[in-house]
Amino acid sequence: TFLAFAIASLMALRGYKRKSLTTKGAVTALIVGFSSIMLGMRGFLLLLFYLVGTKATKYKATLKSKFEETDASCRGPGQVLACSVIGILIQTIHFVYCGKECSIDFEDSQLASSLACALIAHHATNLADTLSSELGILSKSDPILITTLQKVPRGTNGGCSLTGLGCSMLGGSLIGFGAYLIDTLSGLDARPISCILFGTILGTTGSIIDSVLGATLQVTYFDEEKKVISANSLKRNNNAKKIAGMDILSNTQVNLVSVMMTSALGFCIGPLFFR
Repeated sequence: TFLAFAIASLMALRGYKRKSLTTKGAVTALIVGFSSIMLGMRGFLLLLFYLVGTKATKYKATLKSKFEETDASCRGPGQVLACSVIGILIQTIHFVYCGKECSIDFEDSQLASSLACALIAHHATNLADTLSSELGILSKSDPILITTLQKVPRGTNGGCSLTGLGCSMLGGSLIGFGAYLIDTLSGLDARPISCILFGTILGTTGSIIDSVLGATLQVTYFDEEKKVISANSLKRNNNAKKIAGMDILSNTQVNLVSVMMTSALGFCIGPLFFR
């Protein structure tokens, strides 16, 4: 218990000091980090996502600000929960109905294995989407909108590029490898190829779902004077032009919905990778 609290506290404090978390965001991160680790060793996947995702967000932040007007580098409680609450729920269900974590083996423990796959899919989607967004924007060419295949400015919600796709695959594979490593260190039987392949495919799929939702249900405005993207319709002005999406979901809500969908998908198709 003390170790879990200490690790979660250090991560939250680190995020606050480096201005990647607001005060409320840091408190929320402390709570979810502690809860995730207490519920099982696979909770460390949340910390893996946080560490890699934060590095990606801060990477060339000044350059990225030339394309997109955003304060997303400093995350509040809503953004923290969107990336963690479904994972905590999955872990809680596993703890209540299946007990301690066990090897992913659908012949021996179907529910526990399905929940483990859902958790991996959850974190794979988060990291895949984060790397795609934060590193894909640095692509040398403008992206295309996933729904129309037309070129759009960098930073557009639903914009896709080969660089972004590659980063999605990298994020998913990192979570898959992390799941393999955690299970192995926990003394569980783990299949490296299955874990990495599952994480890569589910993470990339989740990132694509996020892009489709972003292109259709999240509005994007382009400030023609500043030549930057502003996804917040409340900040639009006479120089802002709507270039994609409807003003239905916020970025945080898009992330939450895509994670829910991919977690459910991972729950259902896990046997295809681990049987």
